Amino acid sequence: MRRQAPRGLGLDRISAMAVGLVAVVAFLGTFGFDEVPASLMEGMGATEFPRLICGIILLLAVLLFLTGSPPSDESAVPVHSCTWWTLACCIGFFAVLALIGMLPAMFLFPIVVGRLWGERRMGVLLASAALVTLVVWLLFVRVFQFTLPGGLLGTALFG
Repeated sequence: MRRQAPRGLGLDRISAMAVGLVAVVAFLGTFGFDEVPASLMEGMGATEFPRLICGIILLLAVLLFLTGSPPSDESAVPVHSCTWWTLACCIGFFAVLALIGMLPAMFLFPIVVGRLWGERRMGVLLASAALVTLVVWLLFVRVFQFTLPGGLLGTALFG
């Protein structure tokens, strides 16, 4: 089923308004974050970085709204079902992360999405998942010395 854009707006402008709304809601959500003590803060804090990203997304949405293609009688291309399954996997990632932790969830995600997108060589999927997980672990845990979420399983096993 194809949908028509409302008169006076184009699909680019409708998309820009939707993305801008999400960015504003996410930005407002950062005001509920806990304060990081000044003695523990290095570089950009836990609220400033998400606000920066939301601001950039909002700026790009405004740019798309202003420079988007003019409205036309052309209808939108239907969204492929693989897109919806990929979105479901992205949302499901957070549930898996809460259960088993960041590193195992990051290892599983590219394997599941890779299979969804048509990759059938398990060796390629396993190698790429392992490499991405290793790089993230080296960068964030070893270099930046962040603690990645362990999930319920990690908390139960390691305290």
